[in-house]
Amino acid sequence: MKKELSMLGDDELMNVAGGFGEGGGASGSFASSTGTALNLIVYWSVQNNAGQKTLNVTVSSTSYSLYCTGSACGVELVVNGMSYVSGTPAIEYGGNSPVTNQLASFSIPNVSGPVSITAIWHFNGSYSGVSIGDIRASGTAVV
Repeated sequence: MKKELSMLGDDELMNVAGGFGEGGGASGSFASSTGTALNLIVYWSVQNNAGQKTLNVTVSSTSYSLYCTGSACGVELVVNGMSYVSGTPAIEYGGNSPVTNQLASFSIPNVSGPVSITAIWHFNGSYSGVSIGDIRASGTAVV
């Protein structure tokens, strides 16, 4: 599920709709909606180097207090049907303010056309009394 646009601030609306990153490449973001304060946010950008486009994706969690161990295969990224896996760091945050923690980053070379992106964090725990398995965020990057 995607975060409702009405829940986002004006600065975030541009990211969800897509914009232009450094060097004129497209960029944007999308998020999950777990029903809790723990969610994924996926930032993407396209780098164009001599006509060859590379998709850069950063997968982060956003939450309040969160403690979890790292994992060797914690985040899976599916780009146009191709799967990529990355480990995730341990997170130890006990604060009362929301925080964003980077989980993984990916660079996918030779992309073209609209790109379907799904990020999956194999969280497999509970947050605010809610049992959560995988957290998914999906969107499309316009390359």
